[in-house]
Amino acid sequence: MSKNRALLVGIVVSVCTLIAGCAKQQPGGFTEIDHDKLAHTYQFRYQSHKLDHAALNAYITQRCAQQGFDKVDPLPEEAGSLPGYTTRWFQCNYKIKN
Repeated sequence: MSKNRALLVGIVVSVCTLIAGCAKQQPGGFTEIDHDKLAHTYQFRYQSHKLDHAALNAYITQRCAQQGFDKVDPLPEEAGSLPGYTTRWFQCNYKIKN
């Protein structure tokens, strides 16, 4: 690998690490990284082995309730862009009442 390419790879890794460190991590080991207001969805990043699922569920339930929703639907997990991290979207919805 050339010196320039090695330097570029080092810079990219450093920037990714810096960006990951700048996002506010919640006490349950997760970070909210995106919010789509039109679709009423939130995206979170976490390391699966460090995640407190109950804390994440409580947090997203509260965020949805603040918008007037009473149901949270988790979407499938995806591999994160950062090594070792997973991302997942959650959508706020209404329960169907009979």
